[in-house]
Amino acid sequence: MAALDSIPILVTGACGQVGIAIIQLLQAQCPTAEIHAVDLNIPAPTSPRYVPNITYHCGDVTDVENVGILMRSVRPTVVFHTAGLIPQVAERLGCNDWEGFEKVNVGGTKIVLEQCKKVGSVKSFVYTSSCDVVKAGNWTDLRGVDEGQPIPTRWNDPYSKSKAMAESFVLSSSTPVLPTTAIRTHGVFSAYDNNMLPWLLSAPRNIHLGSGKNLYDYTYAPNLALGHMLAAINLLTIHPADTSNIHSAAGKPFFITNAEPCHFRVFLTAVWKAYDADLPERKDIGRGTTIPKNVALPLVWMNEKVSKISGKKPLLTTKDLGDSTAERFFDNTRAREVLGYQPSIKLADAIEEAVRGYKIVVKQEGESR
Repeated sequence: MAALDSIPILVTGACGQVGIAIIQLLQAQCPTAEIHAVDLNIPAPTSPRYVPNITYHCGDVTDVENVGILMRSVRPTVVFHTAGLIPQVAERLGCNDWEGFEKVNVGGTKIVLEQCKKVGSVKSFVYTSSCDVVKAGNWTDLRGVDEGQPIPTRWNDPYSKSKAMAESFVLSSSTPVLPTTAIRTHGVFSAYDNNMLPWLLSAPRNIHLGSGKNLYDYTYAPNLALGHMLAAINLLTIHPADTSNIHSAAGKPFFITNAEPCHFRVFLTAVWKAYDADLPERKDIGRGTTIPKNVALPLVWMNEKVSKISGKKPLLTTKDLGDSTAERFFDNTRAREVLGYQPSIKLADAIEEAVRGYKIVVKQEGESR
């Protein structure tokens, strides 16, 4: 990966699972790269999220002055912009509304990209987008769609809208001087997951809503990191770096997943089995009562209403039910043909590796508190 050797590289959102995966891959593949990591909070050297031999910066992507100072200090050649607000984190922070998502996902992205333009050193800008940009609603099925899938004009959740607006800004800003691209991903998981694995592991083992046979795409963070790295190399090495060049990633979005769609219940059961591997008494994983979707919907709706009245958080919302019973899998052909992307770790191995690491990370973080 000579194109990324001996150059300054900046990763925003560097302490999230995507940022960590990118940094670890860069260290393995580009040992002379000068890696800079920025996040709201810098992990202590004893934290499992701390990556040695890189330069950490404490910063907020929504603070234009802070981002400007950072850019002038680092003068990066490549920027991986992974920082963003996701629904689960937004809910914990009490900013799960349009204002919160717009400030971070749209406003923060605009600030980072504008400061990249001002510093003048950036030659490759890779944005971490989401497959949700083509999801009009939580009950929307997306079966094998590619980048030709139209962007909706309306969304029923602020996160999807914010990611779509940010992606549009990034791609429309691409120029031969500062080429940009967007990586759309889905169902990301890893040892450093604060989102999907905790949610799946908290789900009841003996009650299943819907058939669980809906096909879903998942993405192991190290594979996603590979997609990001290949995109950055493409922007640096393919000339002209222009949307009209079919070989260039400039101005284009790419679906990046593990490219192994599987039944929702199959993935869920595999995660449970991997997590409970040292509990031989748990032999009933995946069994239990299945509640059809049309029966589950009114039950979840009523629970949601009761929870709202009582001021408690519902165990599940109708939006959650829609997302977990819809079909969501995506065509990676463009990523394969333009970027040369091929997942390096198969889904079955990724689940085992991620859950094993997740248990270690949770234990270490619990001990450090």
